[in-house]
Formats: sequence, C-alpha cells, structure tokens
Amino acid sequence: MSNFSSSAKWILSGEHAVVRGGKAIAFPLHNFSSSLTFEEGHTLSITTNQEHWRKTVFSLMEMAAKFLRVSLKQISGHIMLKSNIPSQVGLGSSAAICVNIANLFGHCGLCKDVLQLAKHLEDKFHSKSSGLDVAVVQTNKPIIFQENKVVEFLNPSFWPPMILTYSGKKSITSVCASVINDIFLADEALALKLDGQMNLASYLCEDALKNSNFNKLKEGIMLGNEVFHRWGLCDVPISSLIKELLSAGAAAAKPIGSGLGGYVLSLWEDSPEKYGDIYLTL
Repeated sequence: MSNFSSSAKWILSGEHAVVRGGKAIAFPLHNFSSSLTFEEGHTLSITTNQEHWRKTVFSLMEMAAKFLRVSLKQISGHIMLKSNIPSQVGLGSSAAICVNIANLFGHCGLCKDVLQLAKHLEDKFHSKSSGLDVAVVQTNKPIIFQENKVVEFLNPSFWPPMILTYSGKKSITSVCASVINDIFLADEALALKLDGQMNLASYLCEDALKNSNFNKLKEGIMLGNEVFHRWGLCDVPISSLIKELLSAGAAAAKPIGSGLGGYVLSLWEDSPEKYGDIYLTL
C-alpha cells in the first residue's frame, strides 16, 4: 500500500500577476490536507470521502494518462482519496489532489516530472495554471515563485501575527481571471500597471520577511489589497470584512487566492482574540 499526502496552501502576494511572470510568495498550510492511498489490485477503483471528487479524480487520471501517453490500465488497484481542504476558497484543494495523483503516476514509474504533470492537471481547474499552487504543495515549503519555477525557498527572519478569516463566500478562479482578462482587453496599459504593482507588493513582502521589517510587510500587503480592489475583485463580503479587520486594529489586510470570496489575510502587531479562523504559523 502506498500513501501520498499534501497540505493546503495560502498566498501572501502575487496572485494573478504570477501567471504573466510576476513574483509570488506562498506558504504551505498544515491545518488542512489531502491524502491518497493506493493498494494494488486487478482493476482500477476509486472511492473518496467527498462524493463530488470521485468523478473528478477519475477524469484527472485519464487526463494524466493521455498527457504521459500511457495506458491507464497500467495502474490497477484501489485509490482512496480523503481531503478536508475546503474547495473554492483559495487554499489549494485542487492543487493538493493534482499533486497526489501526479505522485501516484511517478510512484508507478509512469512519470519523471511530477511537477510538470501536476501543473498540467491543475489546468483543468484554472484554464492556465501558473504552477505556483502545485509547487508550494509539492515542496511543502515557503517559496518565492516566478517565471514558472521556484526561485527560492523562503526562510523568514521574523513572523508577526497573521491570520486568515473566511468571507463566507466561495471564490471561482476562472471568473476572477476573466475579470482581469477583460481589463487587458479594455485597457492593456492599466492592466500591465496593476500587474507591476502586484509584483512590487511581492518584492516588498519578500524584503520585509527577510529583514524583519513590519512596516514594509504592512506596505506590501496593503499594496496587494489595492490591486485587488482596482481589479474589481473585492466584492461586498470581501470589502466589508477588510474594513472590519482594519477597524478592529489590523495593520493590513488583503484577499488571498483569486478574490471575489474566499479568505482574507490580516496582519497584526498583537494577536487579536477574534477575527481569526486560522492563525498562521511557519
């Protein structure tokens, strides 16, 4: 019996712009995980703890076999997938499953580049994956990601209180990406400017974490938040939650993931007693 496990993830900065070569910073989130157990047998069978994932897993298996130009019959046995990563909230539920399936193909000797396969599978969910999500899930380390690869494993010199708070609304990546594509069609100069600002936010956050600079981290997060607003990806639930967090004493706050729902990240000088669904640790 073989077991593969992947954690959730969260993104500090660089969302969306990373698809077009921008820098992004992401971290594994061990509060949630996805596991895949494989026991060899005569036929392929799949069970999941969430029924809606069963057809998806089989579809991903077929997609992987086609991409690798191998027969799915080369994998025979029982697959059990268990995941408690919430879907469509920016925590990488699809990336974790894609990585587990890619690792299974690698284990069976059918795939040499697990990350490449996982990225291809992730395209099923996001049309065009940057590779960021699968990279942080596969490496299980804080990463700096740019131009389709891990540039550096990040080792922060300090870690101020940061928390994730759920907005109460799901987030659909393809919808958010479409909003940004419309900006490129309407005003490419503006769209490129916003990508540049998100890229700057990543540089500020990177420098802040490497040099223990709270104010620069605050600046980077708030710049990322401004870009999300200018993209039009901060709807009423997100905007209201960000205002509430800032009014309660948060130094900075921004959406994570795609926007238009999901979780909001907040930075604090001192840990708050409420407003936190997930208190982030390294």
